[in-house]
Amino acid sequence: MASFEEVSVHELGRLWDEGMASGSSVDGNQAFARIKSKLDAKVAETRVAMTRRLQPKTEAMKRK
Repeated sequence: MASFEEVSVHELGRLWDEGMASGSSVDGNQAFARIKSKLDAKVAETRVAMTRRLQPKTEAMKRK
């Protein structure tokens, strides 16, 4: 049975190989800006959907 250290070194090597095979590196700030932009758009989309879903309930409550 392999020791923890042997498994760890093997996993580190596997992750290294995977990273090297994934292509050229990207600037971290640009990558995080892209991710943030996508998340902001998704949050806005979700808010609009929730607002549309809640509008009929809000209108019904106003009539009571």
